[in-house]
Amino acid sequence: MKTKMKANVFYGPEDMRLEEFDIPAVEDDCALLRVCACGICGTDPHIYHGQLDVPKPIILGHEFSGELVKLGKDFPRKDMLGNDISEGDRVVLGTTMNCGTCYYCRFIPHRNNMCTNCDIYGITMGIDRSPSVFGGYAEYVYLLPGSWVFKLPDTMSYEVGALADPFACATRTVERAFGPGMPGSGDSMGVGSSVVVQGLGSIGLLAAATAKEAGAYPVIGIESVPIRKDLAKEFGVDILIDLSETTVAERVEMVRQLTAGLGADVVLEMAGVPSAFGESLQLVRAGGKVVEFGHFSNVGTVDINPQLIVNKDLDIHGVFAYPNAQIARSLHMLENTADRFPYEKLITHRFSIEEANEAILASRDKLCVKAMLVGNC
Repeated sequence: MKTKMKANVFYGPEDMRLEEFDIPAVEDDCALLRVCACGICGTDPHIYHGQLDVPKPIILGHEFSGELVKLGKDFPRKDMLGNDISEGDRVVLGTTMNCGTCYYCRFIPHRNNMCTNCDIYGITMGIDRSPSVFGGYAEYVYLLPGSWVFKLPDTMSYEVGALADPFACATRTVERAFGPGMPGSGDSMGVGSSVVVQGLGSIGLLAAATAKEAGAYPVIGIESVPIRKDLAKEFGVDILIDLSETTVAERVEMVRQLTAGLGADVVLEMAGVPSAFGESLQLVRAGGKVVEFGHFSNVGTVDINPQLIVNKDLDIHGVFAYPNAQIARSLHMLENTADRFPYEKLITHRFSIEEANEAILASRDKLCVKAMLVGNC
């Protein structure tokens, strides 16, 4: 086995450099993963341009899959679902490690994504923390005790496996539309619910597929980027509205015409554009639900008249990433719906580890649906 590895180190806005590190020796309760695929998350360009603060310098990348090349003698030999794992196995991570002791971990464990002391691979662990290599923009990632490891199904490629993280975001976004609220006929997400997905990037398309699997009809997508529009039908979108060819008033009227004059039962805001959230309140019917996922990064504000929320008796839910257990759901979807949704087609642009800067810019400029760094595995 070689002794040196490459990794991209982010130092600050628009300053990421390919550097060489020693491949770390593995402690008894740790492991070493060879990165085979790492997606460029939609948040990564925001980090790259200084819109989302992270410790610096740091190796970015939190949507990765790979091969377990070394397991310490005390590292678990079963994954989080009880499957046997050993060196050479193909896995994906739930990249958040919760502290287990804060209020959310102890008293609201099903929402441990709100853990106040968590570590996140590729987001919170800088290179000043030994042994430095904790992000997927690298040839290897060092796995710490308590890591959530999931074995990939035999039929699943590394690249599709690396979609488990964005798919976890998508499935949780749709699940947030199911509740809470007073139960009753027609409330919340359900079979036959009309759903609008604003923004058909990779997570938006995965959310559309999830809504379709949950029985939604119609699923209405709003998008302007051609490469994304081209995939809409294949990922469950029944009606596509072109953002670039319509006004807000026209989109609202189109959605009403498709929903018996009411507006959508559920609107999923996946675009991350402030004006899209304002528009979502007009697209949704009275008594409907808006789920806001797109604004993980601070990209500005939008004027809202609270009376609209009151008069329409709306439920508005935020989505902050996902609990690690959501990875199990996304892997289940990826494995069992592969005959219905062409997940490989989401990965429209592939880059080598040496091309990480170019991969981020391709994502930023919406030249791709999903850009991915692909290793020699």
